[in-house]
Amino acid sequence: MNARHRYLVYGLVIESELPLTSVHDAAADDRPADITILTGSPDYFAAVARPAPGDPEDWIEHAVLDDGRVYLKASEVFEAMISADGRTATCRKLSDVEQRALEANLLNFVVSASLTLQGEEALHATVLDMGGRAVGLLGESGAGKSTLAAYLISRGADLITDDMLRVEFIDGAMLAHPGPYRLKLLEGPATSFLPDAVSDGHFNALSGKIMVRPRRDSRRHRGSAPLAALFHIGSPDEQATTVSSRQLSGLELARTLLSSAMDTRYAKSSRMERQIRFAARVADLLPVHALRYPRTVAALDGVAREIRRAIGV
Repeated sequence: MNARHRYLVYGLVIESELPLTSVHDAAADDRPADITILTGSPDYFAAVARPAPGDPEDWIEHAVLDDGRVYLKASEVFEAMISADGRTATCRKLSDVEQRALEANLLNFVVSASLTLQGEEALHATVLDMGGRAVGLLGESGAGKSTLAAYLISRGADLITDDMLRVEFIDGAMLAHPGPYRLKLLEGPATSFLPDAVSDGHFNALSGKIMVRPRRDSRRHRGSAPLAALFHIGSPDEQATTVSSRQLSGLELARTLLSSAMDTRYAKSSRMERQIRFAARVADLLPVHALRYPRTVAALDGVAREIRRAIGV
């Protein structure tokens, strides 16, 4: 058996045979592991009978096996088999991919799939600390969440999590758990808004983005934070001419939250009821706004003012 390391990320204790460099050590945390990551051999995966791949245009292969296990394969990065209860993921590296790129994919796809199997709903979101209040940015990939986050960080905010948001409902609040302290950015926004971070960053050839630590002095482990609001930023092609926000409700709110789910490839019908309950719980506790703005640098100061107005800071 390989040696196991213990890490803390997304409020979870992860025990892993694969060493991870982008998350905090949890050797002193004696809680049982929430997820265990094991290393699997090529023979282990060759022996797995799985359905034929689905959409050939999808770079993630996702298959639910008859016994409830989930098989994942990210092209040229990793493949993984996740137990039906989501507690154990057996993984292997597929190529000479750089360690930080491997970890970014494992901690996104494998952990989110594990949480789905454990009955949780994580959101595809970037979350920031703005004046002591946690604000989540929702939107489809490419909508501009990370670009807006980089701008807000350059104006005093700090990163809580990027890509995946795991929440807990405690004492009438919706707590956001911190993820790995890294932000994925295209070169333009990275050099424009966080030039000091770029010099210490890493170019990820798989995504075409630079992974940066937004603030070099933010090395301590950040605790979970109560969310003040979520903002859905829409798609860049909506042609907004002014900065505006409005609070969502009803079916529009439900659709926004459902479309912001992680692990969207897991489509078992039993999940839908859970997602609707999750959306209802979010709606009871937290304002969710539709945020629309022109995709120009000149508009971003107005976007920052609108977010601060909406959350009262």
